[in-house]
Formats: sequence, C-alpha cells, structure tokens
Amino acid sequence: MNAKLPLRCLAFCGLWVGLTAAAQTIDLRLSVKIILNPTTGTRPGGITPTMFTNAVAAANQWMAGYWRGYRYKLIEVADIGGPAQGGTNGPSKWFGRDPRNTDDGTWQSFQSDVQGSSLYLLRTNALNYYVSTAMHWNTGGAAPFPWEAPAWIAAWGIVNDGPFWVVHECGHFYGLVHTHGGCGCPSTAGCTLLNGYWVGDDGLSDTLKEAAGDSCFTNINQLTLANFNKWFTNCTSAEQTLAMNTFSNVMSYHDPPNKDLLVNRLTEQQADLFATYANSDRAHTISGRTRFVSLSGNNANSGLNSAAPKRTVLNAVNASAAGGGDIVLVRPGNYNEQITINKTVTLRATRSGWATIGKP
Repeated sequence: MNAKLPLRCLAFCGLWVGLTAAAQTIDLRLSVKIILNPTTGTRPGGITPTMFTNAVAAANQWMAGYWRGYRYKLIEVADIGGPAQGGTNGPSKWFGRDPRNTDDGTWQSFQSDVQGSSLYLLRTNALNYYVSTAMHWNTGGAAPFPWEAPAWIAAWGIVNDGPFWVVHECGHFYGLVHTHGGCGCPSTAGCTLLNGYWVGDDGLSDTLKEAAGDSCFTNINQLTLANFNKWFTNCTSAEQTLAMNTFSNVMSYHDPPNKDLLVNRLTEQQADLFATYANSDRAHTISGRTRFVSLSGNNANSGLNSAAPKRTVLNAVNASAAGGGDIVLVRPGNYNEQITINKTVTLRATRSGWATIGKP
C-alpha cells in the first residue's frame, strides 16, 4: 500500500490508505533553445540560462495555486546557431526576428526549419521554446494550438525571468485560448474565428465575454460596465468573481505592467481543458495522466477527457498507471465506496468543493 494523497479538499471515510510522502506531480517538459548571433555567437541581450530557471520556478508557484498537480520541468537550456552552425544559413537566420506573422507564411517557415534540421535540437518529448530576441518586460510570443498542424510543437517568445510568459504561452500549447477569444490587442484583424470560438469568447462560462478591443481594458470597471452595466463595487459577489477571473486571468491581455505579479488566475474550466489536451494531443510532453471522476460520470469512459469522467474513484484508480505518476481528480460530492488502493497514485479534489469518499 503506497498511496499519496493531498488532503486540502478531500475527506475520507472507510478508505484504507497509508500516507507517505507529498503528493506526486505531473511534469510538463519544457526545452528552451537560445538562438545565437550569426556572426559573434553571442546570445540576445539579457538572455541567460538562469533567467529561465527563475521564470519556471515562479511559474510553478502559480501552477501550485491551481491545485491540479501540474508543474513545468525545464529539461534543458541550449544555445543553437552562431557562426559554427551555419551562420545566417543555420538557426541564426532567425536571430533578432519575430516569426509570428502567419499571413505571409513566416510562422509556417519557422516550423518547417525547426523540423528540418537537427541543429534546432527539436525534442519530440517536450514543448520546444525558441528565443531569438532580447529580454523584455512586456513578454509575448506564440505557441501552436493542439488543433493546428500536428507536427507543430515549437513555440517562440519574448521572455524575461517572470512567470507570465511560461504559463500564458505554454497554456496555448495545452489548448487554452485568450479570454477574449483569438484576437490580439489593439488590432482584431483576421481574428474573427478561432477553432469555433468567435471574437470576444473563449467558449467557457466561468470567464466573461469581451467584445473586440475589450482585451485592452485598463481597469476592471470597464469590464463590469461592458458585461453587467454597473461598477465593480456594485456587482454581486458572484459577478465580482467572474470579473476578477477574467481581468486577472493568465490567458488575458489586461494590465500588462503588472502581469508578472497579478495576472495569474486560471478558472476551473480552463484547468479542465488544459488537462484534457495534456492527456491527449500533448501526452508525449508530460510524465503522467489525469483521470477525471464525477458522480455524473460513467465507468465505461476513459476518464481522460474532462467532459467524459469516470463514475467511481476505484475505477479511476484501477485505470491509472501501474507504476505511478497519474492523478485521480475527484469532483465535488460524496462517493459512497470503500476501497483499497494498492498502487502509487495521487487523489486530488478541485477548488470547486469537497469530495468525500466512503461515507454512507
């Protein structure tokens, strides 16, 4: 018996279990490549390996607050390109460049280059993140969504030593769109539809809709006036929570000067979507799986999709990896089952409420 259980939101009755070490986590493997100057072989201004170590450590403090057990694991920071690797004909052709323009095929060319040469050190078991420009406080970038070309597993970004770019850009890689849909700020050209999500809508009910241009709101009163026709202080508690979850959401564009400090929220529906894509399209980049359990579920389901959970905790535990590494995520409610756990697995409950196991 070797079960590992975080007890923040779980109550156990009739569950025989031996508590051991802290709950296991699921690694989201991240490989960073720094593109060097084609002539001098130097890194972009201010870019150092330590910066990425600090950024990932800060990002994981945010990830811990979502209570899903995911952590980014920086598996390498490598220099690529420079005069010894082809100069302007190697990876350094992208030095100082921003490859995000998809209208002229630049983004597609970048993805093709990354896959076409071993000099780019593309890892098939990780999210590959390329950096070609100097450190900047106003971070940004691009990461391929799971529904784009399947072979696109390379991201590019403007980075610093803060957590926002890690959680935001990598969030796209695991299926999260902006709270304002697919649109940029202030321009919304070419962004009327993204994988079924219209401008101003991320498709989730626990974030507010934002009309075109609303992603540029500078204060939360603008957001509540647009949605509820009243100031934030006049909103109900539920309305204020929705507003805060949107304005301070890590997938938003609000409050750029403070985004490494305050723009860190992730809703339960966003976390569900993240886990679903991590279990499927992006499973090659992670160390374990999340199995969803709900009183409305069905044990015939795999439990790997948040919309198709299993019904019992025991069935989810039995479906988990024999060697450990998986998480069983139990939705709120009373699960009237008495079980014995005989493998290493972590049981977690969501921030939505308590889950009780074994109570008649």
